[in-house]
Amino acid sequence: MARPLKELLTKLNIPYSKTSLYSQALTHPSYVNETNKKIENYQRLEFMGDAVIQLIITRYIFFKYPKMNEGNLSPLRSNLVRMETLASLARDINLGDYIRLGQGEEKSHGKERPSLLCDCFEALMAACYLDLGLEKTEEILLSLFANYLTEEGMENFLDLKDAKTKLQELVQADKKRSLTYRTVKVFGPSNQPRFLIEVLLDDVVLGTGEGFSKKSAEQEAAKDALSKMAR
Repeated sequence: MARPLKELLTKLNIPYSKTSLYSQALTHPSYVNETNKKIENYQRLEFMGDAVIQLIITRYIFFKYPKMNEGNLSPLRSNLVRMETLASLARDINLGDYIRLGQGEEKSHGKERPSLLCDCFEALMAACYLDLGLEKTEEILLSLFANYLTEEGMENFLDLKDAKTKLQELVQADKKRSLTYRTVKVFGPSNQPRFLIEVLLDDVVLGTGEGFSKKSAEQEAAKDALSKMAR
């Protein structure tokens, strides 16, 4: 059962007015379907929230890095607003505890899924925007991003090459050797499977990774391999 909405809004110092918007932002379609209540789910708000977050983060990095060109600003923004980052922010505030889910989604641990957490976080920012305007939403969002926007935190996002690219560059000097990714296992519920993937150099396993898509699992496997090679 979801925790009280007003508890979250108070915790985040959101001076709310239209509580129905925030309630919608944290309502999963499965909850609407199972309760047959005439309420809206978060999906339309998520659509708007994605654009709101993109604008705020774009404006922030545009002025923070005045000498950075567009070719580097783009991947930096992508790193900051990607699903994994927003899901991590959602976990920081225990957002999953406030999401209203249907029983099926609840039993399958839906509130722990990065994609769902990301969607609801985006919807929450849309609710802030519609209720409070852009300036206040920017203040709220950047306060939530605070630990990520420190010099130390930004180092991770300024590392603009993804793990697969870095690993490929490390091994490509020897053209006789082959770097491949292999799916070891697919597990979890059918509507949200997880992938376990290995990265191999010839026949030697360099690293393993998990993710909710093959692409993200491959990135995690590459990160694992890079960390081991750096020791």
